[in-house]
Amino acid sequence: MQSRDPLIITFEDRTQKFQSFIVNLDGDRGDVWIDEMIPREGDRYASQGEAYKVDAWHEGIHIRWSCPGATQVMLDDAPAYAAKMPEELIYHQKRGAFRASVRRTADIALELNHPERQRSLKAFLMDISATGCKIRLDGDLSKSLQPGELFEPCYLQLPETGRLELGLEIRHAAFVETANETHVGAHFRQPSPLAQRQIDRFVNHLQREARRIEKEDLF
Repeated sequence: MQSRDPLIITFEDRTQKFQSFIVNLDGDRGDVWIDEMIPREGDRYASQGEAYKVDAWHEGIHIRWSCPGATQVMLDDAPAYAAKMPEELIYHQKRGAFRASVRRTADIALELNHPERQRSLKAFLMDISATGCKIRLDGDLSKSLQPGELFEPCYLQLPETGRLELGLEIRHAAFVETANETHVGAHFRQPSPLAQRQIDRFVNHLQREARRIEKEDLF
């Protein structure tokens, strides 16, 4: 709702698709309200209480849920349609970039600095893609590293290339008790063209190495 992502509405037994938006969430009643539909013919089907399916895309993630029917309501003197919050969402994310594994023995270091908390952390690469990376840190930091948290400047020490300055956004963090490590997924935050070229070059190098080793393993 906050990002105004369009919804694609498809009614059961009908092939035509309609567009709408989430316009209100009623947490007390457990309702989600959607706007009038485009084309307007969809309003008639919704007013008749017909079941429909919703497809939405947010930052490359496809989200789908089903609704057994909606009730017409008024929002700011315009009709909208209220339905119960779905009990289940289907979430599908395609990886948009090749992710190359980094050998543990390579020990490619990444220094993370928090802009406000005067906090510095040392991590090592586990894998890397053009858009992000997975890193490992010693100990349990899963509670203190929150999704959406931004670290910058961060310094990635790539072999041959040298030190790159980056911004990193934390996507998820999980503590692996057996290794006493926290594994963190992070997204590169608007890297400079130079940094992006160096990252792409390094990912391509790892990809070539993986293919070479794979071929050698065949014989």
